[in-house]
Amino acid sequence: MSVGKTEAALKSLSPEPILCWCYGQSLESRYSARGAGSAGGATGAAGASIGVAILNRRLAKVRSANAEPMPPHLAVAVSARRIFVFADRVPRQRPFVTLQRDTVKAVHSGRLWHRLDLISTTSEGQRVYTIMAFGPGRGPKRLRQVIEELGCSGA
Repeated sequence: MSVGKTEAALKSLSPEPILCWCYGQSLESRYSARGAGSAGGATGAAGASIGVAILNRRLAKVRSANAEPMPPHLAVAVSARRIFVFADRVPRQRPFVTLQRDTVKAVHSGRLWHRLDLISTTSEGQRVYTIMAFGPGRGPKRLRQVIEELGCSGA
């Protein structure tokens, strides 16, 4: 996947100029059991089911009660007034969700797997949109730009 393709897609789909953007994935995708069924035989099936149970338990612990379901892979773009979450790394459709920046609190945590929670307060209550990104230290460059732009608080 090309950065140029993503930037071109974001420009064409965004109604406002984009200040910064990053790739990410959902919590569900982060805690999914990719390839769990690849082992053969009864032992492999038992091990896979135990692995899935462990991952589901971890997901239940880290997922907020008011979390919104997210697409497995996504792109987050920030403009001066809005935050756009697109349902693919190279967006082909309008944003999955559009948030007004003045109604969103951004919280960042993590050192290897970085978690960015966008907590939106609406008339219907709080909704949490969680984006995960992998990168040691301060995280991937584009994620750091989004974190700085949103003025995230640490968790």
